[in-house]
Amino acid sequence: MSSSIFDFKGYKDYLNKVLSTESKKRSGKRALLSKAVNCHSAYVSQVLNGQSHFSLEQADKINIFLKHSKIESHFFLLLVQHGRAGTENLRRHFLEQINQTLEKQFDLKNRLQFKKILSKEDQARYYSAWYFAAIHVLVSVPAMKTKEDFSQYLGISIDKTSEALDFLKSVGLIVESGNRYEVGTGSIHLGRESAMISKHHTNWRLQAIQSLDNGTANDLHYSSVITASEQDSTKIREIMVKAIEEIRAVVKTSQDESGFCYSLDFFEFRK
Repeated sequence: MSSSIFDFKGYKDYLNKVLSTESKKRSGKRALLSKAVNCHSAYVSQVLNGQSHFSLEQADKINIFLKHSKIESHFFLLLVQHGRAGTENLRRHFLEQINQTLEKQFDLKNRLQFKKILSKEDQARYYSAWYFAAIHVLVSVPAMKTKEDFSQYLGISIDKTSEALDFLKSVGLIVESGNRYEVGTGSIHLGRESAMISKHHTNWRLQAIQSLDNGTANDLHYSSVITASEQDSTKIREIMVKAIEEIRAVVKTSQDESGFCYSLDFFEFRK
């Protein structure tokens, strides 16, 4: 969606915008919404164009239907409660909460403009699961636009996808632009001394193991146990480092079309 829920102060305006993003499919979208909240299409029209209101239970189902994130779901419920409020004092109460939520969102956007390197706490979150990094790199693929795109591509739930996208946006690693996501201004770098480096490698080694079980003919896995002189072991390491440099040079100018992972392991297993 090109419009964010945080651009609206009324839930009806927001829903009308969502349902009219493609005018030819508007009636179909309303039918799906009415099915999601278990009511007739005529009642949906009555709510969106009249004085009636959805119940909080129906609003909760709409959150699920629209695949709102946790913060979006919270904000939507506030909008519905504000719309349903029967007294001026109650309307002011919910309007204050709405404005507080908007202020937090605004402050977050301001912070993202200056955030460059992730804090240790944010790095710990980033490396807590493999799909954070996966989604981070996939936002540069033109075909990856919606939560559903990422969810289906990676084989993870919408909840996990939303969690990752919300976090990546919050730390400036990605931004939402129009109807898609883009790489943000934040950056992340792990030195050899970082406590997260082992977690990073473990995440992707586990994915490599899973790839062995589900792999295709285009996957490449190679393991070999060898003996070599100390001098030749240095040469082997240098060859691998050079290969990494060459791969990085190719990646730098390569068209973003799909996501891949490559790993190199070379170590002396003497204990």
